[in-house]
Amino acid sequence: MVSSRWGVLTFSQATIIVAALLALYFPGAVYLHYSYVPKPDPPKAAQLAGPFRKLDDTAYQILMPTLDGYADTGWGTTRSTIILFEDGRQLGPAHSPTKIASGSYSHFSGSGIIFSASDNSDPNTNGRTYSVTWR
Repeated sequence: MVSSRWGVLTFSQATIIVAALLALYFPGAVYLHYSYVPKPDPPKAAQLAGPFRKLDDTAYQILMPTLDGYADTGWGTTRSTIILFEDGRQLGPAHSPTKIASGSYSHFSGSGIIFSASDNSDPNTNGRTYSVTWR
């Protein structure tokens, strides 16, 4: 038995009241689109502006210290959420641990973004635009 200011409720009466409140709450929450899962932020984006530093025959680098918090590290080699685009088309594979060529790229803490154009041309002179998104 539960005591209230209106009198004493039996266990079954209290159960009915709780069930009625839940029956009202859940349809109301659905109607209001209420969720305990927060909606993810939309991806952020940036244009990459050269000149890009040439590292070898196919690899070029751009330092972006503001994105180091998203970068791969020695303990998180696939941590980076950077997606690289060439003229709006996604390049890859990402997280390339070996030679950067044919559109591959890596984003490692302290090294910026190291990438290659899709055809291994010089991104400083090939006339294409490069951009990144991240979450």
